[in-house]
Amino acid sequence: MQKQESNWVYVVSLGANTPSWCKLSWREIVYKSGHYFHPVGDKGWPKEPPNYIGFRFNGKLQSVHHVDSYKIFTDLHMEMPEAHPGQWEPHFFYTLGPAIRPAKVIKMGRIYPSGRVWAMLDLLLTSDSISEARDKSDARLKEIQ
Repeated sequence: MQKQESNWVYVVSLGANTPSWCKLSWREIVYKSGHYFHPVGDKGWPKEPPNYIGFRFNGKLQSVHHVDSYKIFTDLHMEMPEAHPGQWEPHFFYTLGPAIRPAKVIKMGRIYPSGRVWAMLDLLLTSDSISEARDKSDARLKEIQ
């Protein structure tokens, strides 16, 4: 169940390559089709769909999107015809809202190139880096617990 009251953003790295099983690149999947997907709770991926998802590449935050709706799929082709048919482990498939573009450059900071992090929306859009927003979000959470 998606937590609609949450202001947490799940920030992921978005590659420029085109996977062998699809006609679209990772960036085209997000910016042309308005979708994104990932495994359900596998290897550090969320077990519940986030309310917001952010995309970073070229060393900076590019956009944040509200997750307008989601499904769980086991054959991506059924959701996105550009993907080749085939069985997958369960994945969340998101329909994304319009892009929220940062008003300033928000660099990656201290995050592994393929690392995924959580940050609060206001801190993400006002910090100088994604890692700073992550750290401030974690500190804010500790203060209220």
